Amino acid sequence: MPTSRPCPRFRPVVLVVFLLCLLQAIPALAGPINAKSAILMDVTTGRILYEQRADMRIPPASLTKVLSMYVALNAISDKEVDYNNKVKVSAAAARTGGSRLGLRKGDVLTLDKLFYGMAVASGNDASVAVAEHVAGSTSAFVTRMNALARRLGMKNSHFANVHGLPAKGQVTTARDMLKLARAYQAHYPIVRRYHLARAVTHNGHREPNHNPLVGSYPGLDGLKTGWVTAAGYNIIATARRNGHKLIAVILGAPNTGVRAAEARRLLNAGFSAVSKNRTTAIAELGVSKKQAAQLKKSSSYTSTQKKKSKAPAKKSAAADQRKSSRKNTR
Repeated sequence: MPTSRPCPRFRPVVLVVFLLCLLQAIPALAGPINAKSAILMDVTTGRILYEQRADMRIPPASLTKVLSMYVALNAISDKEVDYNNKVKVSAAAARTGGSRLGLRKGDVLTLDKLFYGMAVASGNDASVAVAEHVAGSTSAFVTRMNALARRLGMKNSHFANVHGLPAKGQVTTARDMLKLARAYQAHYPIVRRYHLARAVTHNGHREPNHNPLVGSYPGLDGLKTGWVTAAGYNIIATARRNGHKLIAVILGAPNTGVRAAEARRLLNAGFSAVSKNRTTAIAELGVSKKQAAQLKKSSSYTSTQKKKSKAPAKKSAAADQRKSSRKNTR
């Protein structure tokens, strides 16, 4: 019997659909970063290579966990706690929503394992367990977080919880996150082992690293992603190449694909610029000097959507908290 073959007239249609999908997935190749806010630093020289509304206040989402880990590591440095401490998971930690390591009440893990849970799985439950162990309560831990943020010069940041789930008044900026990442990695080089781990397993469940650049971007040495509805998709990405270390921060990208693509583009532009001994990366990004000056000066972001009245805005904020708690803060 003759074998059936696809009708040739359908092939052009399939090809057109494939090409349209491909074009939608490809990010812009030049121009400003497709996000609300961004900044790029060559840590080796201390030079800012690019900034885009870098002082715009945005909810930090799970980037909050970088500060939480910093506070916990300070406690280890001060010999208040130890990496090998056994931490018993409380009911409060176990019921924390959003992205999770999968902790259950009564589970016992080392502080070291919980750090993997925070860095890799972006576990909100792990963050609460760490905070309670280090400071006795999450509120006492948040006090330490804000004190450390002030010492680091994070003038436009305030933290209301230990994990980054939506909370009133919890905001940061790309510039402040840059300051945090720079100090955190300089003070504790050990954190590379947490943030670059491919996966973490607990109770038989394997959770892959939420940072899509891990294992795919040459020279990457950190750091963290985050998401809540009110912010969009955030990332701190750090990498080393040819004797230079760069830190890129992107806040408020429209989706995970754009966030990853723009982080790569920003880092690539930076490494290209430093290889040419340039003081900025605007040429590599395809940004004009006029655009760069405007973006550097601006601290506000205008959405194309119409503004809503105050009453719906309150409902939206509440809905954001419920939605983020159900899903995650990746």
